[in-house]
Amino acid sequence: MTDPSTATAGASTPDPSAATANWHRGFVTTNGVDLHYYRTGNGGGPTLVFAHGLYDDGRCWAPLANAFADRFDVVAYDARGHGRSDKPPNGYAVDDRIADLRGLVDQLRIENPILVGHSFGGNTVAATAATYPDLPRALVLEDPAGMLGWVDDQPAEAQVAAIETQIEAWHERTDASLRASFDHPWWADHLLGARRAVSPNVAQVRRAGYVDPTETFPSIRCPTLVLRADVSEAQRRADRAAVDLLADGRLYHIDGAGHCIRRDRFDVVRTAIESFLDEVVG
Repeated sequence: MTDPSTATAGASTPDPSAATANWHRGFVTTNGVDLHYYRTGNGGGPTLVFAHGLYDDGRCWAPLANAFADRFDVVAYDARGHGRSDKPPNGYAVDDRIADLRGLVDQLRIENPILVGHSFGGNTVAATAATYPDLPRALVLEDPAGMLGWVDDQPAEAQVAAIETQIEAWHERTDASLRASFDHPWWADHLLGARRAVSPNVAQVRRAGYVDPTETFPSIRCPTLVLRADVSEAQRRADRAAVDLLADGRLYHIDGAGHCIRRDRFDVVRTAIESFLDEVVG
């Protein structure tokens, strides 16, 4: 794993997009790539660092990030292969994703961040907290990959090819056609931009795989909120067993929510995170 201390930070400039009009953006160079980030909020601590899911980018956090910007410093970054960040052909293994996130935090001189991650990003955040247990002040995991309760029995190469084909198909569609495919009009502008920018190279994630929470959770020491989609009772029992491995874990299954919980039940998610932050920040 590359030493994050070798990373360098770039200048921050205003971002012109509508929902992020008050955000600034910049780059850090770490682990061999330039990572793009957005930043907004009160400019002081504590800091929330948002890690998005596969195919998304930092702007996809805008509605939730803006809900906390009056109280927190907020950073939302584009993972490698996504958004405005570099899109190398490799480097999508767990160790690379950990080094990317750690380098971002170090270069922005963020102390004791609260790490928030969805799906692929939730897996990255959990793995980072397990590797560097003294780094985060707290974690929020939204339906993190590794807890999804499904197993794809296709060979890894077939999964990689399927993702590459899907992304290439998105790139070939018109804006109107792609926008119409989204179930959440409120988020459509951000989703459209993310799908346009994501690289087929991110398919390498399926070759690298995700970290199993039963392996990472025992090493996580900070308070952790796990938000999970509406799943079967059998899966809820499995989720509870996994969260019991955390030193200080809370599990919240949100009825009526699919994998992108904040898009399906935004107010519920916001309230749950607010309550958790009131507890861990005061």
